[in-house]
Amino acid sequence: MSTAVLFDRYGTPDELYATDLPVPSAGPGEVVVRYLAIGVNPIDWKILRGDLRAHLPLDLPGACLGVEAAGVVVEVGAGVRRFRVGDRVVRHGRPGTYRLHEAVPAAQEADELTAWPDRFDAEQAAVLPVAAGTAYSALRQVGLRAGERLLVHGASGGVGLATVQLALLIGAARVVGTGSARHHDLLRRLGAVPVEYGAQEAERLAELGPFDASIDCAGGLGPAGTAVRLVTEAARRVTIVADPAVQALGVPYLEHVPLELASTLDLIGHSPFELPIAARLPLSRAAEALALGEKGGLGGKIVLVPPTPGEAAPTPRQDA
Repeated sequence: MSTAVLFDRYGTPDELYATDLPVPSAGPGEVVVRYLAIGVNPIDWKILRGDLRAHLPLDLPGACLGVEAAGVVVEVGAGVRRFRVGDRVVRHGRPGTYRLHEAVPAAQEADELTAWPDRFDAEQAAVLPVAAGTAYSALRQVGLRAGERLLVHGASGGVGLATVQLALLIGAARVVGTGSARHHDLLRRLGAVPVEYGAQEAERLAELGPFDASIDCAGGLGPAGTAVRLVTEAARRVTIVADPAVQALGVPYLEHVPLELASTLDLIGHSPFELPIAARLPLSRAAEALALGEKGGLGGKIVLVPPTPGEAAPTPRQDA
């Protein structure tokens, strides 16, 4: 049997429940992956609330959250040549990773599995797709070049921390990032100039600007207005938060590039790169992890750890 965390109706994290399911079999063109670490992201609680049901419908009851994870291939289906049993992979894309085992399409065209680089442990590999991949697409969209100055709103979140590091790998002359004061030491260590949120934020950014490009990882009209004032070209601004008011102000919404994670890993290569893990919880405590993430302000990523083979199985919910 295999542990999974599911939900039967949209709502709060209280809707999540752990249960046991049969270990899936690999169909043609699929592999079965046993996950070792699972990333938690804002899209997870947005899906659970039903915010995205018009664009990302799920089969209820028995839907599963989670858009990133790292694990090991344990079965290979007919026709698969890309992976073998024992390969370490990163899964990304459609929801479904809040579980121990999953059958996943293995074709590169499906863009759901990428080889797990040896230099990263399971937790780091699991949190790369959303944070680092999104940062990479944002940097591509604004066309950041070596020697330029970048403004990052919300630099102490997962995507913001990845953006700072990738921008410096590209060769940015200066990266200025907004964030709460308790995360400033981290931002400095990663190479950014931190600016605290609050009343003096706009003035301080104006002193450090203008900027060649801006990436908004926080959302809201305040960061959008600042970006418009300090970055001349609209095409060199981007936000990762979908908000029609922000787009109307002149900050385009992010467009993800194809093969995003593979391209990100090519950029990182063997250079120093780290996404701090702010919290790790057992998979069975996924509801607690979602509530913690939605509260915000962690300065890093949240990871769920599935049970290892032989651990006690969860007690199925009786009212499901």
